Amino acid sequence: MIAAASDIHSPRYLNEFLASLHKLSNLSIDLFLLAGDLTDKGEVKFFDPIYSFFKKFKVVSVFGNEDVASKERYKRFFPDIVWLDDEVVEVKVKGKRVAIVGSEGVLERPTLWQATHGVNEEFYRKREKKIEELLCGLDADYKILLTHYLPTYETAYGERKDIYPELGSRLLERISCLPNVAVHGHAHKSKVVFKIVRGVRVYNVAFPANKRVVAFNLDPLLGF
Repeated sequence: MIAAASDIHSPRYLNEFLASLHKLSNLSIDLFLLAGDLTDKGEVKFFDPIYSFFKKFKVVSVFGNEDVASKERYKRFFPDIVWLDDEVVEVKVKGKRVAIVGSEGVLERPTLWQATHGVNEEFYRKREKKIEELLCGLDADYKILLTHYLPTYETAYGERKDIYPELGSRLLERISCLPNVAVHGHAHKSKVVFKIVRGVRVYNVAFPANKRVVAFNLDPLLGF
């Protein structure tokens, strides 16, 4: 079974998150995915109490928009986690090869803050191409796309429609090579936290939207 969460914004949702983790104690978790915005304003010290719980899990994480400035500190202080930044890692889950493409993700339109700090649409078009290339190069039993930003608008419902382009993109509707599962965060107010897009099961695992850690089978038919 896979467990996933994002937008913990520790210490903001820390207590609720830890309580939700305890409820998973009776489940056999094979892999834990984190989709970014782990602490408020990238203050890595607030990740310490969460990290201690993750020692017993195999954990793969990407960075959210609030984590970006602290990437190197996350990697240095929390080395037991696999940190992906437009990269791929392959892990074994119950004897199956599971490849994870991890990225902060793609926006259709940079936020005002990003635009004033040198991030433009071309930056995200290049990242989208990189993600597509990584997915097309995979040779694994199962493929997961793990991003902070939404890879489709289908799981944005509940957020203001005019800001969809600054929450994510229609990446899944465009790319030629698809994962089996896409996991993302960032949409705190989403009322649709699961959707199937072009055959891809998409999970919005933002903690404020779900009020819990999300758990799912990678292959529902096999219960795996």
